[in-house]
Amino acid sequence: MTKRTVAMLLFLTLNFLLLSGCNKNGDINPNLDTNQDVILTIAGSLEEYKALESTIVAFSEKYPNCKIEYEYLQDCSETLPKRLAGDDNKIDLFLTSNLQADSPYFPYALELYSQGEALDLSGTFDGLIQNFEFMDTEEGAAKQIYAIPFGGELRGLYVNKTLLDSHDIKVPTNRTEFLAACETLSDAGYVPIQGNPGSAGQQLMYPYVCNLVANADNYDELYQKINNCEEGISELFRDPMEFTYGLVEADYYQYKYIENEYGFFLESNDEIYARDFLNIVSEDGTNYVKKDDVGIVAFMPRTLSMGAMLEKTKADYHSEIEYEFILAPVADEGGFAYLSPTNGIAINKGSDYVDWAVEFMDFVFEPDNNVAFAEEDNIIPNTKDAYDFIKKEFDIPENQISELGEMTFDYNFYGVINETLVAISKANNPKYMQVDEAGNETMYPFEYYMQMLSDGFAASKE
Repeated sequence: MTKRTVAMLLFLTLNFLLLSGCNKNGDINPNLDTNQDVILTIAGSLEEYKALESTIVAFSEKYPNCKIEYEYLQDCSETLPKRLAGDDNKIDLFLTSNLQADSPYFPYALELYSQGEALDLSGTFDGLIQNFEFMDTEEGAAKQIYAIPFGGELRGLYVNKTLLDSHDIKVPTNRTEFLAACETLSDAGYVPIQGNPGSAGQQLMYPYVCNLVANADNYDELYQKINNCEEGISELFRDPMEFTYGLVEADYYQYKYIENEYGFFLESNDEIYARDFLNIVSEDGTNYVKKDDVGIVAFMPRTLSMGAMLEKTKADYHSEIEYEFILAPVADEGGFAYLSPTNGIAINKGSDYVDWAVEFMDFVFEPDNNVAFAEEDNIIPNTKDAYDFIKKEFDIPENQISELGEMTFDYNFYGVINETLVAISKANNPKYMQVDEAGNETMYPFEYYMQMLSDGFAASKE
């Protein structure tokens, strides 16, 4: 059992008590009528949301007159706007990603800064909040915000410690150890790194890419050069791109083989990833069984929050595989943390109980409450000390941590980087190889992908 798993179990037993009375030092809001029976409905696209359910229970213990129900909406992107617009079956709060003006939910969301002291966000992390702010184009317009992220997300690797132990391999902490582990596993017949190519390269390398900019000595100058798409800027990212290419060239990442041989990672959602990583298989596509307690995937690029699904799947199928989430050790100094917002929560401005909805949101983002929520949800807390939490949890210095706010550019920087990483991830798939006159298939040379990156930056300038 990993340190984080043990900590999560402790939090489930201890912090449940903390949740039940630490909002504003446990004081009841005198502006609310606690003699009034209130029912709030929170809607979202997740079938289960245990962290939210625990918070709901704790809030109802503080306010017994307020009952809160979570409602799972199928086809949420289509269903939720209709429900928000309707007069019946009111939705009071809803789960959402960053809520900007082009969102179909935007017309129904309450502007949250308008709530003043009723919604205290002073304990939250500035970078996460700022990313969710709505920047009005009118000169002098005040900042607005319509949703608050529950916490922070990290990209990295889930490591199958059981599989590594069976080959006397330690969890790698830097590039040299990572490559050595991959070589040992490859010699033993495994494809060490696996995941859908549409996300694997990005989740493996994007934190490193971001760190090259965010923690550079000449950050301001570099930031401007990238914004201006200056010629040659793609060279800054040569090392992470070349390292990714090397993993693919050595067949340490070989998605097509795994897809054909095992059917793993055909889609990119947490439930499928958890089953494939834990070697939970099905002959007919419906009935899944545990194949063994070792697995065949050593390293799975994915996000920190997937830990909640892994824990559930491990328990459901009684898997004995031990695993750990690490920051991908792709550099000599180890891994990098890139903090980005998780999904958040918003309030329907048409709710009959806006004051109670605001009180619940305020409760969620009280620091102690949010820490407990984040622990159960396997995310980074949305608290002032988020960086300190990361440094302690992953034993890295602050100059190996960056956040989304430091990588916000005037063009789609992420898109250009991601497109190139996806292309490299597919480079040893025969479908994407070059064919010579004799019909031999070989990978395109690395410079082909550097040119792709350079062309992408140039095109984004137009």
